[in-house]
Amino acid sequence: MRHDPENQALTLSDLPHVPEIGEDVDQLARLRQSGWAVRSDRGVEVLRYRQAVDVLEHRDLGKGATFQRRLDDIGITEGSEIRECWNRMLVTTEGGRRRNLRKPFVKLLLGPHLKQLQTAIRKIVDNVLDEFGTGPEVDLMEALAWKIPSRVYCHLVAAPIEKAAFAAHLSDSTLAPILTSDVSRRQESIDAFYCTYDFVKEHLESRRRSGLGEDFSSIMIRQFLDGHQTEDEMIYEGIALLQASVDNTVHQIGLVLGTLLEDPNRWRAIVSDETLLQPGVEEAMRLNPRFGTIFRFAEAETRLNALDLPAGTWVFISLRSANRDEAMFQAPEKFQFDRDLKRSLQFGGGPYSCLGQTLARMEIHEVVRALRIRFPHISLSQEWTRTVTNAVTETGRLRAKLH
Repeated sequence: MRHDPENQALTLSDLPHVPEIGEDVDQLARLRQSGWAVRSDRGVEVLRYRQAVDVLEHRDLGKGATFQRRLDDIGITEGSEIRECWNRMLVTTEGGRRRNLRKPFVKLLLGPHLKQLQTAIRKIVDNVLDEFGTGPEVDLMEALAWKIPSRVYCHLVAAPIEKAAFAAHLSDSTLAPILTSDVSRRQESIDAFYCTYDFVKEHLESRRRSGLGEDFSSIMIRQFLDGHQTEDEMIYEGIALLQASVDNTVHQIGLVLGTLLEDPNRWRAIVSDETLLQPGVEEAMRLNPRFGTIFRFAEAETRLNALDLPAGTWVFISLRSANRDEAMFQAPEKFQFDRDLKRSLQFGGGPYSCLGQTLARMEIHEVVRALRIRFPHISLSQEWTRTVTNAVTETGRLRAKLH
């Protein structure tokens, strides 16, 4: 193959052409053996771990256009009222506006507030487990995964806990159709977005009237009062927090629990040795990440390693391939507790690193920690279900015996 060695100057025509990249890990493994990238009908497909990191950290590959493409794919197109709303959101923006919209998130999710959250999250998890009741079985998605992130969101913004289920519904109905490219659910997504706008606006107004505290709503309101952002930006930032806080974390909790419980030996190991919890969670996310594909956009002519990307090129990272790169992971298909901890690709990197990744990990760790203590003999009662698309994996049923 002509694009090895990797320091040789390359063009897109040098890459092997594969019309479509799917979710089949065996197909991805075969393609990965021939080189670090191939060319599909949609753009460049990056298959290996090291080059995936290079893409994520590349300063000239943008992210805002990628969510705009997702909106186009579902039929939320430029010129529509709902698209104008989305164009005000953090996920669709670049440059100075993006940096300004990220500032309040940095204050909350990367600052001292985060340390205080662990105690609150632990209490939320314990309260949810108290609600399991006395039945012999439970669906861990319905009874656990869908409740934790939404209640954490309510804690973050000082909203009544009774609003948690509604917040979860709004996040899922808005994002799931877009991330899965389900055109049949386009109107559901549109309606949920407008409903989220009203929900967030009303909550911020109520929070301002009741007096400010140290919660995220108060932080955003102070940013607005100090002139650092407009009221419009404050509301859209609140929408972004609700959307980002729930849906992806819910499904990653399910994927981690399913991966750990599908092999009883994995769960027994974590129960017997708490130090295996963190590497166990990371290994589960490596094998079953929420995101199957992350992509970037070259607005101008760009070089990626030795590959020249013409302006307008889409660059897709296959996490299902990169996370199984033999050059980085020995026996990559196997679950191993003793792997060297490496960065999780699904949380991005560089200027687009996920601000909520520490919070998401904290929620997942606290769920596993609490289950191993309170239900050490838990086991799956039937095969767990997943819906796998090129972009994301949706966790379906996850029924377990509590013993």
